[in-house]
Amino acid sequence: MKKVFFYILTFILSLLNFAQAQNSTDSIRSQYIHEFHDRFYIKPIVTVRSLSLELADNDKQVASSNYKPSSNNFLGLGLYFFDLGIELSFKLPQDEDQVPPEIFGETESIDFQTNIYAKKWGGDLSYQEYEGMYLENPKDHSSAWQDGDPFPIRNDLQLRNIQANGFYVFNHERFSYRSPYIQADQQLKSQGSLQVGLFFSHFRFSADSSLIPASAQPGFPQNANIRKAKITTLAVLPGYTYTLTWKNIYLNAALAVGPGNLWTTYVNDESEEEKVGIRPVVNARGALGYNGNWYFMGITAVNQFVSSRIDNLDVNSNSANIKLFFGIRFKEKGFLKKELL
Repeated sequence: MKKVFFYILTFILSLLNFAQAQNSTDSIRSQYIHEFHDRFYIKPIVTVRSLSLELADNDKQVASSNYKPSSNNFLGLGLYFFDLGIELSFKLPQDEDQVPPEIFGETESIDFQTNIYAKKWGGDLSYQEYEGMYLENPKDHSSAWQDGDPFPIRNDLQLRNIQANGFYVFNHERFSYRSPYIQADQQLKSQGSLQVGLFFSHFRFSADSSLIPASAQPGFPQNANIRKAKITTLAVLPGYTYTLTWKNIYLNAALAVGPGNLWTTYVNDESEEEKVGIRPVVNARGALGYNGNWYFMGITAVNQFVSSRIDNLDVNSNSANIKLFFGIRFKEKGFLKKELL
């Protein structure tokens, strides 16, 4: 009987200690972070997404070849209710006055990207397919090219990118990713945090012929005719993030850099070769804006950079997501007060 009483008493004391620790954590968090439990919001969003390819000389002796999409702009709407954030967006048609097809070509694309921000962790998911790119730096490859001339267009160039990135935030009692990126919270005091993440990507490109312009091909004697490759990456990304606040104005920057193990398969002429190596992987994001009690506005940017090396040729992929938004909060009433998570 005494043992049973002892176990019960120990269990009760453990619960009290846990509750006290939880209350202490909540108390600390409330000094740094204001959570909008009783409000939901609506925010229109303009988004620019892109996926690009760069073929560069590691020795910097030959001009790089930079391939970019002609246009990939989206208009969407963000909602936050039931303690859950949702964004829906639709691709806008290419503005032929600003980006004429006869100059830049037309890129066909499927681009799904989402960024998840919880209190203790976050994540990025993306699936991108692009077809038809233009060479951004033709002046570096041809002295005959003049401003206003059509850019060299590769309608045969196809890119595909699949990425997953998850990270844990250590100082979640004082720092909130949800404040600058989805405005579910309000960072009251400047604060930062260490973070660590795991990153996976599968990137591939293919074309009918070499993607290195003729003028640059002598600089890549082993890979002058490269036209296809696929790169699978697995990386650990330690990093740091910090939000600077002044009244309701905020500025956030985050950088995570770590070693990635890359498995590269590429086609040079008609032969297929494989390489395995370790290269740095970079994840960077930033946010600037105003986050008040009833309305907010700002801009966010998330950028993922992966580089693989084939002899003296660097194959660099860059995925970017830039958002411009304005939002209004409303008082929750009735069923909107419920939480799904």
